[in-house]
Amino acid sequence: MLHRTSIFLSFVAVALAGPGMAFAQTAVEPVSYTEFRVTAQGATSAYHPEADLHVLANASRAESGLAALEAHPGLAAVAKAHARDMAMKGYVGYADEAGFSLLDQVRLADRIALISSFASSIAVLEEGASPARIHDAIQSNAANAENLQRGFSHAGTGSFVAGGRLYIVQVFARIAGHLDQPLPMQLTESTVLHTSLSSEHMTPVGWSLSNQSGDLVARGGGHRIQTGTRGPVAGFLNLDVALGPDIYTLRGPFVQVN
Repeated sequence: MLHRTSIFLSFVAVALAGPGMAFAQTAVEPVSYTEFRVTAQGATSAYHPEADLHVLANASRAESGLAALEAHPGLAAVAKAHARDMAMKGYVGYADEAGFSLLDQVRLADRIALISSFASSIAVLEEGASPARIHDAIQSNAANAENLQRGFSHAGTGSFVAGGRLYIVQVFARIAGHLDQPLPMQLTESTVLHTSLSSEHMTPVGWSLSNQSGDLVARGGGHRIQTGTRGPVAGFLNLDVALGPDIYTLRGPFVQVN
C-alpha cells in the first residue's frame, strides 16, 4: 500500500540547550504515566513554566501567520513524565531507558488520538530560567525552530527541576482524527473501531499493528481488529486512510488483541 510523504512521522534530533547535560545510567525501567514518586534528593517540581512556554510558542507561530497550537493534556502528561524520568534517572534523550520513544509513550498513554505527524524538543537549562530564556534557548536550534513552523495542531509541554537543572520537554503533533471511544489496552477480535477524522474527505481503508521497531505484525480491513492468529498479538495500531488518490497512515494507541 502506497504511503505518501506529505503527512509523515518525524523524530527530530535536537541539540540540547543549557550549561550541561546528564549522563545515561544503566538501569532500565519504563516511565510511569500515572504516578510520580520522587526518590532523589534535591528534586522539586515547584516551578511550572509550561503555560508561558505555550503562549510564547503560539506568539512565534502568529508572527509567521500560522494557526495557534491547541494545548493537549495527553501530550503534556507524557512530556511531564519524560522530563521527570530524565531528571530522576540522570539521562537526556528522546526515548526512555526502556527504548520507548516519545511517540511510543504518547501511543501507550493516549487511548483516543490518531496522529499524522509528530516531533519533539528537549532542553536542559539552569534552574530558575525564565520562560523567555527557555524559549530563546530552544529556538536557537534550527530543528527546534522548524517545529514551530510546521503544520502541527496540538502541543504539550512538561518540565521538572532536579539537581539545579530544569528539564523541558515539548511535544508537537498533528492530530488528524480520534477514536470515538477510548480504546482499551486489551482487545478482543469483536472490538469495533469507530473513528472521527478531521477531514470529511478522509476514508478509512484498513488497519495494521506494528511492533516497537516498526515491523508489521498484523494487517486487515474493515472496522474490527481480527488478526487471524491463535495467540495474542500486541502492537501499535495504525489506521490507513484515503484522501483523494493518496493513502496516509495515522498512528493510534498500543493494543493487545487476545
